Amino acid sequence: MTDYKDKGITIIRHRGQPDKGQLPDKRWVTKLDKVWSPEWGGFIPCAPYSDHFIYEAPKDLIGSKWRCSCGSMAVIVGNSGYIHDASPQGKMVVCHHHATYGIHATGGSKWL
Repeated sequence: MTDYKDKGITIIRHRGQPDKGQLPDKRWVTKLDKVWSPEWGGFIPCAPYSDHFIYEAPKDLIGSKWRCSCGSMAVIVGNSGYIHDASPQGKMVVCHHHATYGIHATGGSKWL
């Protein structure tokens, strides 16, 4: 298993490629618009951030199944603030750091 926890930001993005990024081991990940979650009753949309995106971490990585390109884990939440964008179940996949602190883990920086 690969563990990037002590290596800082877990994804490298490149200008002109807003929907994909590269992990430190050179594997590429792509933006998800929605995720399948049978526990929550179907597809759950991902938050449409303008500066980062939600992706599915490769299975051999330790930690959260879904992550944000800022380096934070991504979580499923239910919040009235997402009422017009959320799934029929009232849920959305969001960046945990952004939902908690109001900015992404990159400190608000769009590009690394």
